[in-house]
Amino acid sequence: MMQGKISIIVPVYKVENELDRCVQSLMKQTYKNIEIILVDDGSPDQCPKLCEQYAKEDERIRVIHKKNGGLSDARNAGLNLARGEYVLYVDSDDYIEVDSCERLINATSEEQVDIVVGNAIMEKSNSYEKMIHSATPAGEIYSAKDFIEKAVRASQWYAPSWLNMYRRDFLLQNKLFFKVGIYFEDMQMLPRVFLRAKKVACIDGVFYHYIVRENSIMTSEKDEKKKKDSIQNLKEWKSQFDQIQDEELQKCLYGMLLKCYLHECRLYDITTWELEGVGFRFALKYALGLKSILKIIFFGIAPTVYIKIK
Repeated sequence: MMQGKISIIVPVYKVENELDRCVQSLMKQTYKNIEIILVDDGSPDQCPKLCEQYAKEDERIRVIHKKNGGLSDARNAGLNLARGEYVLYVDSDDYIEVDSCERLINATSEEQVDIVVGNAIMEKSNSYEKMIHSATPAGEIYSAKDFIEKAVRASQWYAPSWLNMYRRDFLLQNKLFFKVGIYFEDMQMLPRVFLRAKKVACIDGVFYHYIVRENSIMTSEKDEKKKKDSIQNLKEWKSQFDQIQDEELQKCLYGMLLKCYLHECRLYDITTWELEGVGFRFALKYALGLKSILKIIFFGIAPTVYIKIK
């Protein structure tokens, strides 16, 4: 019996030199029951033409040409067109291992899993870093609470949406579309998607190769909009976490929120508590471990010194 189809959604914009590596890795998948949706987000280079050429080479490839609306808008357009039982987001300057889809679909087993979580390598020009879920190994079906708590405490709850495969009906029924017009859309989506999941599975081993480009959004210089969007994301996190009835899960997520907030403080030179309901006492109460407590005390006593220590 053939297992469910996977829709691979690829937003395409100004990647004419990287696109072939990405698309070849998708067309060569050992698991054949896939569709590849290339979303040309109004790219001004040769990408639209390249997308059409790929569609002629492989009947599983579908192309959308749309006005430029950004990464979130392109992913949403792809999701609305997807026909697969599962959805995988792949950025067009990255690539995946050829057995990725096979490993991801096998992890769904007989269960109706909402999310299958994978592992990645972040490749920089002269180094690499792994994003691994060692605290939640393969071979087990996790509840959302169990997965989140294990991942957060191991510092392994990663934001990128391309790190997971999702059941399409789960995304659509819960209206899990990306927020358009913001930076860090994956951070905004992270708790929304996991807190609605019922069953989470994981795979062992790396499947995704994340290529860090020097001129990418993530590596380009910080600005006011990035700061504003980042803090707004954490404000939305706080309002979601406030609604959680499970005290243990809530405490864990508040701890994650604080960790992210202190990171953003250093990134954007923030020296005050800018999240409503979050202050020094709140931070001490919900800090995850001694290291976080020491950082909070340092930030509380000498914030201007704290943010200078990168």
